Amino acid sequence: MATVEELVQQYQTDPALQKEVADILADGKVSIKEFMDFANKHDVAISITELPKYVEQAKQLGFIG
Repeated sequence: MATVEELVQQYQTDPALQKEVADILADGKVSIKEFMDFANKHDVAISITELPKYVEQAKQLGFIG
C-alpha cells in the first residue's frame, strides 16, 4: 500500500503517472469518483473526507492552478 507522500515522490520521475494526473486535472477540478478511482488504482488508503486536504496540497505543489 502506497502513501500519498510516496505517490508524490513517484510523480517526480514517472511520466505515466504525470500523464494520469494531468488527465484527471485537465478540467481544473477533481471529482469524488476520480479521486477514489485514482486512490484505489494506486492502492492508497485515504478517505473521501480527505479530498479537500489533498486538493489543497495539489494546489500547493502546482498540480492544480
